Amino acid sequence: MSGTPGAQASKASWRRWVQDHRQPASDQTTVAVVAGLRAFIERRNERPASAAGSRAPAGADLILFYRAMPNELSLDGLAEAFGWQRFAVTRTPPDGPLTLHPAIGSMEQHRYGFPQPTADAFELQPCHISLALVPGVAFDGRGTRLGHGVGYYDELLARLPRDCPRVGVACRDLVFDRLPSEPHDVAMTHLATEDGVVAVPDGR
Repeated sequence: MSGTPGAQASKASWRRWVQDHRQPASDQTTVAVVAGLRAFIERRNERPASAAGSRAPAGADLILFYRAMPNELSLDGLAEAFGWQRFAVTRTPPDGPLTLHPAIGSMEQHRYGFPQPTADAFELQPCHISLALVPGVAFDGRGTRLGHGVGYYDELLARLPRDCPRVGVACRDLVFDRLPSEPHDVAMTHLATEDGVVAVPDGR
């Protein structure tokens, strides 16, 4: 997309610009992104323990993903491929930080239009997560994530294990050269688009 606000513009300016210019993800794009993530996860599963570094303990190897808002790429096909029991999702409580829960079980409608676990759902801990698939308004090639401005996801990502890969998920048109960032922002380690999953270069 041309005519972007530029790296010196505020996050609010970028959010308004993206929301004015973004197009809904096509079915073809969604299928390609899910296929790339599936291949990425399968490669991770094939790595021997000695090559994988510090792995989550047995029974705690869950993938954090999200239930899509109307303007986000849906990853439901990924859960259908691997089994919903392998995935965790967030819940937005009336107050306080996001909580983590199994992706299976009773759901209710979030005010933004996607399903989330009910208040009585079993709560997981950050140590249960070995891979995080993260939504965003936009990303840049350095791994900067532009969220909705509430700070929920940055707070959650900061609580995950330090060696947990953080994969930003978006259409390629929503990955820019440089976005504004702040010290509290948690950078992605990888980006997933219809072109596949690529590691973000070290350093921001």
